Parts: sequence; C-alpha cells; structure tokens
Amino acid sequence: MYQLQASERFHHGQIVWVRAQQEILATLDDEGKLDGLPFMPEMSPYCGRSFRVSSIPTMTCVEGVGFRGLKDIIFLENLRCSGDAHDGCQRDCLLFWREAWLSDHPVSQSPAPDTLAAPNNTQLKTKHGARYFCQSTELSGVVTEFRPEDSRPKGKLAIFKKIFRDLLHGEMTIAAFTKKIVSAFLNRLKALLGMDTGGQLTGQRQKTETLSLGLQPGEWIEIKSRKEIAETLDSHGKNRGLLFDIPMGDYCGQRFQVENQLRKIILEETGQMVTLTNTVLLKNNVCTAWGCPRANRFFWREIWLRRVEPGKDT
Repeated sequence: MYQLQASERFHHGQIVWVRAQQEILATLDDEGKLDGLPFMPEMSPYCGRSFRVSSIPTMTCVEGVGFRGLKDIIFLENLRCSGDAHDGCQRDCLLFWREAWLSDHPVSQSPAPDTLAAPNNTQLKTKHGARYFCQSTELSGVVTEFRPEDSRPKGKLAIFKKIFRDLLHGEMTIAAFTKKIVSAFLNRLKALLGMDTGGQLTGQRQKTETLSLGLQPGEWIEIKSRKEIAETLDSHGKNRGLLFDIPMGDYCGQRFQVENQLRKIILEETGQMVTLTNTVLLKNNVCTAWGCPRANRFFWREIWLRRVEPGKDT
C-alpha cells in the first residue's frame, strides 16, 4: 500500500487542502481504511478544497467504550457527514481526517466521482453485510488505550491534563477553560451539600411514554427542567430506549430552534440503522462535555421539550 508523506505540521486555525481523491484512495487498504479509519464517500466532495483546522484532537469519546486516545487526526471547521451514502443516516457526525489526506499547500482539484475508475469506487465501502460501515462504527478500532497512569481512577485527571494542553495550544479559549474549572468546583460543592450535581438522570417508569408535538424546522422550543424530564425516564435514564445523557442536563431551561426532525441513525456500537419518531435535532446544540472534541449532536425526544413563541430572549 502506497503511503503519502505526511510531514506537514498542522496547527489550530491553519488553512489546509484536502488532497485529490486518487491520492487518498492510494493510501487505503482493501477495506478502504488508513490505520483503521475509513475514508467515506461523503468525504469525496471536499477533495481539492481548502478548509481551516478547527481541532487536533488527542482524545475522544467512543460509545460503549468511553474516552480513548487519538493520534494523527484532524478536524476541519465543522465538516460533518451528510449520510448520503449511508441511506440517509442523520447522526451528522464530525468527519475525522488523517494527516496523510491533507496538505499545507494548494492541490489540484479532484475529478467528479463519476469519472473515477470503478476499482477505486469499490474501495469506499458503506456496508459489511447487514452492518453499516463508517467512521463512527469503526472508531473503536482507531483509538488507543490511555497509558496506565491515565486510566481510572485517574481518568478525570487525564481529561483535565488534556484540557490544559488544549489551552496552551489554542484548542480551547480562556473563557471555556475557566467555565470548566468553575463548573467542576461547583459540582464538588453541591455534592458536599447533598444537592443535585447534574449527574445521570433516572426515572421510575416501567414503560415510558411518547409525545408528539409535530415540531418543524425553525420553530422555537424550551428544554424542560431536569425534574420534568426525569418523570419521562425509566430506571436506566432512557425514554423508549433513548438515553437522556448527562451533558444534556446542562441545557435544561434553555431555548433553541429546531433544526430538523430525526428519523434514522446508525448506532455506533452495532452498525445497525434504527428509526426514530417524535425526536428532533436542535440548532447549535452539541456535546462539549469532558473535553471531548467530537461535538456529537444531541437527540431530543419531543416529550423533553415545550414549544415556545420567539421573543426577545431567543
């Protein structure tokens, strides 16, 4: 397998170019991967174009696994997977780019996909049998274990070390860093006082209910309180199988616009497509917890929301 030279040193805010598709295809193995990471058909339209480096992550969350280390990965100014080649999956995942797929100087434009040779097209797989194949489903094979000194019970210390490194290298602002430190202090204080620290919400429902608001893109909603949402959950913190994750609690009481109705997503752990009802995506609403750079989209059951009229505070 031909290996591109990836000697360029990238940094936060740098303008880089995505290499021509033929060059990228030459770096892939028989499964369409480079060091375990697939190059997906949804990434092809970006070939030959320039983008700004938004992050150079050193760790990420992996569903069902937890936090793991990353190397040789770049995120580009919120470039996300359209899901077009994966039967319309709406997870809207941030795309992972290998350094070998990028250049620090202009590159020639890639020809249109339909002009590429057929053998090259077959490299970009989207399924293995009934299981979908994408960067999300293969991520557990890309990440690395933390060093022993970074693993539990020192996992939180490793995360804060990573946050401090991001601060030094411009990956995080002073304001964001201060917010995380203050939040950690307040949660510790709340725990000592026996108050709600914003941890995992659970409920007592044996069978959880659904609610259809018929929300449409552009409408404004308010996220209900933690107490109201807890009343919709089972003992595992789920409503009809969908987890109300810990970071989602930070948005309780806030208002957002609906971006889109959520109908189907590929599960990261299983590679299976599942359908959803009465669930939406919200604009400018992503996970930034624990220093994870993936900025995953949150999936909101309509029963956790209330429709509001746009006003001065929206």
